[in-house]
Amino acid sequence: MLKALIKLCLLVILPVIYLLVANSYNPLQIYNYWLQEKITEDVYQGIYHEIERQLLTIDENQWNSKVNEIAENFNTEIQFKKIDQIVKEGNQQSRLISGEYVSLGNEQGSVALRIADTDWAIAIANNTTFLQNTYIEASGPIYLFQNALDEIPNSQLEKSIVELESRFQVQIEILTDAKLTEINATQKVYQYKNLTWTKDENEDEVFLIKTQNGRTLILSLERDQFILASAMFIPFFLMVLFVCAGLLMWLWPLWKDHKSLTQTAKNFGTGHLDARARVRKGSFTAELSTSFNRMAENIRNLIQSNQSLTNAVAHDLRTPMARLRFANDILKSGNCDAEEIARYRQTINSSIEALEYLVTQTLHYSRYNRSTDINHFRNIHFAVEVLEEVEHYQFDHENIVYETNIDDVLLKTQQFVDDRALKRALVNLLNNATKHAKSRVLVSFTQQLNEFALIVEDDGEGIAQQNYERVFQPYKQLANKQRDTAEGVGLGLAIVKQIASWHNGEIRIKRSDLGGACFTLSWTAVKP
Repeated sequence: MLKALIKLCLLVILPVIYLLVANSYNPLQIYNYWLQEKITEDVYQGIYHEIERQLLTIDENQWNSKVNEIAENFNTEIQFKKIDQIVKEGNQQSRLISGEYVSLGNEQGSVALRIADTDWAIAIANNTTFLQNTYIEASGPIYLFQNALDEIPNSQLEKSIVELESRFQVQIEILTDAKLTEINATQKVYQYKNLTWTKDENEDEVFLIKTQNGRTLILSLERDQFILASAMFIPFFLMVLFVCAGLLMWLWPLWKDHKSLTQTAKNFGTGHLDARARVRKGSFTAELSTSFNRMAENIRNLIQSNQSLTNAVAHDLRTPMARLRFANDILKSGNCDAEEIARYRQTINSSIEALEYLVTQTLHYSRYNRSTDINHFRNIHFAVEVLEEVEHYQFDHENIVYETNIDDVLLKTQQFVDDRALKRALVNLLNNATKHAKSRVLVSFTQQLNEFALIVEDDGEGIAQQNYERVFQPYKQLANKQRDTAEGVGLGLAIVKQIASWHNGEIRIKRSDLGGACFTLSWTAVKP
């Protein structure tokens, strides 16, 4: 789950960092260049064309001095160079030659425009709209407007208003004395150096300009409100888009995995016991899917085990039941002498004992064939219990030598185990070894790092390698084809395997150095 959350954070944070840091192919950077060009075209195109008009009225060798004169009144950087000196990239040069506004992508936010059909271009720093005050923004344009205004005779002023509005992309109104008095009385008027301005009802700056005959004009720059609004909206939209894309990249596979897991659960619930969840290793649902698959595997194994148990019990019940019925029928017939009666009664008793043993072993297997119960685990000196159990076997089987090999450290330390179950596993392994040993059984209990190992070996005939897995199957007896319960019912090693599973361990078989079989029950230490 932690990996999935880290992945989610990366999918959300990395796109945002890219938007804030990267320059190449950054949509915010591309948008910023486009916005600079549009704002320049919207606000300054009249100024560009006025500079172009003034330059075209004089000789080309006077252009630099004229631009320098204009630049002194702009309070912002103006470049006047050859096209190939202003922009280096071929695509930008082509756009500039075709008459488009081209952002130079520098810190000043300069935007260039070609002068008529010449090899020259002029670039004006455009960041005044965002970073500098009203004076720096308006001083240059108003200087050019004032020059153009001075060229118009006072008698032609009203007729020239429309032409000036078109040239400079502005709105012009001639104020009456009463209107000017009203503005001064009701609105805040700002004065800085040679500029005077106030604000209209939209909070946009409008500038008050005096004509030669003392009349006052009110001038407002035309601005595209859509462009101004997009300057706020587009970056926010792009940020949200990238974050949503990152979330979608994280949620889409999560949704697919969830859908797959849900469908698998439905299939399993309708009887498809082989249905298993298949999700990616790094998926958010990987742990849940693994748990589901483990549960499904346990349920299937339990069902199969119960089916095998039912079949095996039914099979093993037939032999002693048949003996009981036969002995009972013979005794009922009355055609028996005293010796036969005693023999058939012994048959009845042995059959009853066999049935009792079968029921007892089956109950043992049923008990150990369920899930782990951590409440049964406790800290014990298991090595001491191993020694005690081996001593009991030595006392009961004098013809066999029982040896132990136990680490001294384990005799002094405790292990957190299900002591009742683990002792049952030891007894079953000892029973198996005793049944097949010729004269010697070796029991070892060792620890390597965090893993314990209980090893039981004998010097018997051993087990063929092809039967290593078969001996752990319930009711499988390699040397008891007649299913005689005197030889056992084939549940001992199956129980050991289940107990190993309870401890997250395993049971392995190999050839012992003593000559017989070597059973190793290993498990990883569990913390209480």
